Amino acid sequence: KRSPQSSLVTNTPVAMVHADETTHILLVPYPAQGHLNPILQFGKRLAGHGGVRCTVAATRFVVGSTKPSPGSVHVAVFSDGCDAGGPAELGGHKGPYFERLEAAGSEALDELLRSEAASGRPVRVVVYDTFMPWVAPLARRYGAACAAVLTQTCAVDIMYTHARAGRMPVPVSEGDSPLELPGLSSRLGAADVPTFLTDSDAHHPSLRDLLMNQFAGLDAVDHVFVNSFFD
Repeated sequence: KRSPQSSLVTNTPVAMVHADETTHILLVPYPAQGHLNPILQFGKRLAGHGGVRCTVAATRFVVGSTKPSPGSVHVAVFSDGCDAGGPAELGGHKGPYFERLEAAGSEALDELLRSEAASGRPVRVVVYDTFMPWVAPLARRYGAACAAVLTQTCAVDIMYTHARAGRMPVPVSEGDSPLELPGLSSRLGAADVPTFLTDSDAHHPSLRDLLMNQFAGLDAVDHVFVNSFFD
């Protein structure tokens, strides 16, 4: 079975850490299992290196409902403002939940970064899900390096990037295929495109906007991790 790998793009240099120091890395996934799992596995690999402490920030609802197995990774629980029912309290993963998550999550993560520093465990690097771009300014406030993670596959990221730039029609219909997109070697039919970009998509438009806008600001972070694999 082919194992997922993390491809690294470096934008700016970060400060070196001496071998006798502990590098504290905070990982902030979007609070959904499909986003939590890859970032948690990434954290376990990082924690396997000497001198590295990894903490995953997870919402109270996620921790209570999915029971993640952190292993060598520490878990910090924070509130997204929907502790009892998660996103379902606001109709699912739609605009109202994104707004609540940013409002409540910003306050909670700011307090987490402050308390870790006060406890002698300052966070040196914040690895955040691109669904939550508001995390980056928080990291900068505490002098931490920023790394963004695109949890979807690289091919899907390419399609969303072209859609955002207006290089492919949105929504995509059968009459628009075959699609030939730079960066993808195959010609695509409408059935090959993520459902969020097709005319049969029944999801809220704000979720489509979120998926297409997750690439904004990536030129300002220190590292970008992309989900891919070796053939």
